[in-house]
Amino acid sequence: MRLRISTCLAIVGMAIAQTLKDECPKDEIACLDIINSSQCIEQVILENRPPLTKDNLLKCVEYEGVASNLPGAAKYCRCPGCHSEPINAAIKQMFPPPCN
Repeated sequence: MRLRISTCLAIVGMAIAQTLKDECPKDEIACLDIINSSQCIEQVILENRPPLTKDNLLKCVEYEGVASNLPGAAKYCRCPGCHSEPINAAIKQMFPPPCN
């Protein structure tokens, strides 16, 4: 019985792992700024604090000491898959390719 349960759990775990796709480029330095600004981005997109605007999202990734010297819009455009699906969808909609 334990073997059956373990086998079922292993199959389900493998199926879930295969359906989740990490679209966050690991070789893109600009993505570090996106990842490091997660809390700010989540507050703007999910909580509307402050309201969801391009300017408010840009403020999240344009600050002193960032890893990349790219403009904020280019950072979002190059790193569209570094968050949860609702956040990624909002970023893809507001900062679509082609990237500057």
